[in-house]
Amino acid sequence: MNTGLDKPKEIQTLDPVKVPYFGTDGQAEGEKTFNPGTVSNYPNYRLLKEAVRRYQGRLRRGTASTKTRAEIHGSPRKPWRQKGTGRARAGSKKSPIWRGGGVAFGPRPRSYDYGLPRKQRRIATRHALLSKLIDGETVIVEALPVGAPSTSPFRKFATAVNFQKSFLIGLSSEMPVEERRSIWKSVRNLEGVEVLPVCDFNAHSLLRCQNLLLTKDAFEEIQNREKTNFGEEISK
Repeated sequence: MNTGLDKPKEIQTLDPVKVPYFGTDGQAEGEKTFNPGTVSNYPNYRLLKEAVRRYQGRLRRGTASTKTRAEIHGSPRKPWRQKGTGRARAGSKKSPIWRGGGVAFGPRPRSYDYGLPRKQRRIATRHALLSKLIDGETVIVEALPVGAPSTSPFRKFATAVNFQKSFLIGLSSEMPVEERRSIWKSVRNLEGVEVLPVCDFNAHSLLRCQNLLLTKDAFEEIQNREKTNFGEEISK
């Protein structure tokens, strides 16, 4: 089946991007340069849509269920004889046209997942990340507080960088688990804020948040992976 995603590769070299850089206290300290390198078919909106649909489908439980006439509890006998009553013929009280009967063509437990090649998922993740950087929806912070969990510093920082909607906090893959947990506990009371290490980025998590906040280490990790074919390493 042709999904329309396998287009001829159009290799293009994107210009370097200036990303705002902030200190730990939320004060602007200049900019950092991101070099996207060569990208094929950017931006591939159809591929991004397919990748988001796949992740959304995997999030669905798919447990909706209705009973057919064969699963309804009740007697299988005819409600009345076939002829002579003046009423319409009826074979069972479990018929879908009867109140309390079975459901015709109702939902059944199923999986909403569908296959998307790993290479296409990686390219979609790369395009989603580049869109955040190129469209000016990304900022870099020198470091995040990793001590005792506290929401106040993160709320103040979001106000300082003018993050008025949802945003994703990208952490370095080498950050210890305890520090990640501390940051997650600090922002879990903030609406629309998510925390993910760079290695767990995917197209859905990047696109459903309005802005992207990267730590300095996370930004350097992304830049290093970009130099060694970022699209082949990131995402699951």
